[in-house]
Formats: sequence, C-alpha cells, structure tokens
Amino acid sequence: MSSASLPVAILRCAACGQLDAGPRELCPTCHSPDMEPVTVEGDGALVSWTLVRRPPTRFQADGPYAVAVVDLDCGVRLTGRLAHVPVDDTDAPPLGARMRVCDTAGITQFAPADSGR
Repeated sequence: MSSASLPVAILRCAACGQLDAGPRELCPTCHSPDMEPVTVEGDGALVSWTLVRRPPTRFQADGPYAVAVVDLDCGVRLTGRLAHVPVDDTDAPPLGARMRVCDTAGITQFAPADSGR
C-alpha cells in the first residue's frame, strides 16, 4: 500500500462553512440544516488510542482492536481504528504522531504516516 492518505468523507455546513465528522442533521455551530458532504485529506495527528480486548458482541470477531482519535489537518477530530494493533505501549505510535487514513471500507483505519502499511 502506498504512503498517500486516502480521502475522507465528512460534512460541511453550507451556511457557515463549519466542518464536522458527522453524521448529523444540524450544524453544531449555527444550527442550519444545510449540511453537505465534502471530501478532505485523511492526514492528521494522533490524539489518543486504546486497546479493546473484550469487544462488544457486534465486534467480537474483530477483537482485539485499537480505537484511535486523530485530529485531521482540516480541523475535524475523527475516530477510527489503528490498522496495526499494538501489543503494548512500546509497539504503539506515540501521541502526536502523524497519521494517515489507510482504509475507509467499513470502519476508518489509520496508520503512521511514515509507514507503508
């Protein structure tokens, strides 16, 4: 897989321009119902992550998996999964690490920006 980030579909308020990860019907800033889909680059910085060892029933087949929160460069905070499940803290990307979206089929997945994964 290439190191280029995949685009991410989010929402933009047509009235005030506020970006939001969605889904939502009203703008969180101006409360306009005019939310429109837009595409942004999936590059950002890792804010937090956690390892889910005992997933809920719906996701048991996926476990264990790591949930990540990434602040995209466009200003939107996005939640997804780490493509590589860290065994422990020494195997995980550090907070603040540059991340990229590497998969958007189903649940958004992130990988370190400098990896080929």
